[in-house]
Amino acid sequence: MLFIGNQIRLTRPPLDSAVKQRFDLLIKTLARRQVEAGANWLLVDLGPRRKKAADDLAWLVKTIQGEVTIPLALRGDDPQALEAGLEAARAEVLIDATLPGVSEFGPYIELANQYNALLALSASPGGLPRPTEERLTVVSDALLPEALGAGLRLEDVFVDPLVTALTCDQPMVPVTIETLRLLKVAAEPAPNTLVHLDDVSDGAADAAKPYISQAYLTMMLAAGIDALVANPLDPDLLDVMRVVLDRDPTTEYDRLLLRLFDVTKAEVELDASFADASDSEQTKLLRTVQVLNNERLYADSYIRT
Repeated sequence: MLFIGNQIRLTRPPLDSAVKQRFDLLIKTLARRQVEAGANWLLVDLGPRRKKAADDLAWLVKTIQGEVTIPLALRGDDPQALEAGLEAARAEVLIDATLPGVSEFGPYIELANQYNALLALSASPGGLPRPTEERLTVVSDALLPEALGAGLRLEDVFVDPLVTALTCDQPMVPVTIETLRLLKVAAEPAPNTLVHLDDVSDGAADAAKPYISQAYLTMMLAAGIDALVANPLDPDLLDVMRVVLDRDPTTEYDRLLLRLFDVTKAEVELDASFADASDSEQTKLLRTVQVLNNERLYADSYIRT
């Protein structure tokens, strides 16, 4: 699985300032720390269109590759800026064209062909949440035919099912899990999948964010993701991946995570009896799963009540 470290995002003010001033120490340090923590790819996220984006991305790619040697995922909605990054790259690149500003696939498919790059596109172009059936239709009737028809290989194409924020689009949160699962069994041919984990907890209460991320990651692993864009500097998240992928629980909380993985894979509900009601951590995880499955209404206080 691709584990793409997501800490180099220019939507973060300190990084935006560092890039404008060409202050490379912060960028190099973040790149090195993510690789040391276990990321096997690094995301360089420009965010929405910006002035001097091409120069900024070329500088970022050269700076990062002067520090680490792993491949890069370049995210943006400006094809010219992405091309500048591709020209600067010395290793394999994934073009991450999943921002809401991307509604047409063509320019990004052309770049992937020209530079022999991997390509990630959204099943919900424009960033608008859609029902599962509509997402699958976009993939099977538009995205894959256009990409494969242009000469891209299936194994080089990743589909982002669109992770929505729990605080804004709660009913759509389980739709992403359903879409992930069906992309593997119903799409013909079946593409690779890629998800941006942090989007689900955007705007959520700080106390709830760790449980949201850990539970949703477990559910997405059960649904069969191929590429995870997440924070490798979060040790608890890395521990969840170890527990689930290696099936190596050390605590009752870990065992509940494994149970969540198994029931999600089997497409059945998590029975509340599997959680120890006297254990506050297990109770918080169970409530979070209920919220993610749209069985309990999200409120900032759900984690405490």
